[in-house]
Amino acid sequence: MPSRAALFSLCLVGRLAASGAAPPQPPSTPLVTTDLLFGTYELVYDLYSTAWDKAGMGGLLAAVPIDKVKAEINKQWAALPPDVSKMLGEAQTQTVQVKALALEYADKAYEPANDFAVNWIKQFEAVAPQYKGLIRHSLGDLALFMVYTSMVVYLLVKIALFVLRTTWAVFCCFCCCGCCRRGKAAPKGNVAAKVKAKSAAAATPPSSGKAAAKATTKKAAAKK
Repeated sequence: MPSRAALFSLCLVGRLAASGAAPPQPPSTPLVTTDLLFGTYELVYDLYSTAWDKAGMGGLLAAVPIDKVKAEINKQWAALPPDVSKMLGEAQTQTVQVKALALEYADKAYEPANDFAVNWIKQFEAVAPQYKGLIRHSLGDLALFMVYTSMVVYLLVKIALFVLRTTWAVFCCFCCCGCCRRGKAAPKGNVAAKVKAKSAAAATPPSSGKAAAKATTKKAAAKK
């Protein structure tokens, strides 16, 4: 019997290979689930409980006279006017009713939303069967998966933009600034030559008026 089963499996694999069909792949494990949130909550609660016990808060609360505090509160409550007591009682009743109504509407809204999420996940798995099992079939898991992927995509985009900006800055520093420096080298040389000429002209002492008059008289006498 085992040999027949082995031969049958080999024949089946051979037919699949001959027909070009690949054997079915095992389902993928969920990428991220709500178990992460629940596990984090349990971890934080355990740390809180440990810190509470280490600090001895239970003994401190046991030392508080809770019965006396309740009795004092009841006395103050009884001293209130009847209208105020009635209004407070009605407010408490309305608060309880609003909470119950909110929970009822939340339950009614969760069921169709969860069905929509499950249908969307099934359609995604039908389009991409290699990712089957990547998202667990529930509304909370879908929401957590969308938030997780959005954060990852956002971080990747930020890193890509940072790399592009850094590359562009390095390119501009080595290429554009070098070209600008070469273009400004010649005008700087001309300006330096002009400055030197002006300084040399300013250094030569100007001729006085008397010397110029004597030179003109000598030239006139020589012509005569």
